[in-house]
Amino acid sequence: MTEIDRSGERLATVTAFPGSFDPTDTEVDDNPESAGEMTKRAENISLYALTRRAVSSREMEKLLKSRDLPDDVVAAEIERLERVGLLDDFALATDLAERFQRRKGLGASAVKQELGKRLLSSTAIELALTELPGDQLELATVEARKRLSRLNGLDKETLNRRLYAYLQRRGFRGSEISNAIKAALAESADNVARVTFR
Repeated sequence: MTEIDRSGERLATVTAFPGSFDPTDTEVDDNPESAGEMTKRAENISLYALTRRAVSSREMEKLLKSRDLPDDVVAAEIERLERVGLLDDFALATDLAERFQRRKGLGASAVKQELGKRLLSSTAIELALTELPGDQLELATVEARKRLSRLNGLDKETLNRRLYAYLQRRGFRGSEISNAIKAALAESADNVARVTFR
């Protein structure tokens, strides 16, 4: 459509292309998602996520918000999941802490760091750490023994340095590391001394 402006000059014809934005279009979506539909969508998203793995409340909140759900719908869904026991940060933190320690041989500080990555509350993390089974020194000694078997042929200083760095990366503390290395090296020396040649 061509229009004439006030000075009598002709204006260019504007043609809208299919799918292009038309600033004069005032039509509003006649079918916005209802509150019930948003609630149902939140339930579907959360239950699907929970069939794949256990998640923390904050992980679920982050997931639901990423799907453009309003804050009140997200809060209601999280509250529902916590009420029925499908979200339990304390149980999740305890379970994960035990697994990180048992399967990966991690010390308390590394376990704490891993739990933090799962967006668990500091209260849940601290409680899980107090309930960790086993003594940290014993665990550090077990890890030192395992690592020692791979470090053959090194001088004592290099061996100590590498064992210390390894155990530190595993999340053990200084005193635990020093005592674990002493114990592992003493056991290793005892085993060597017991070998007799004829």
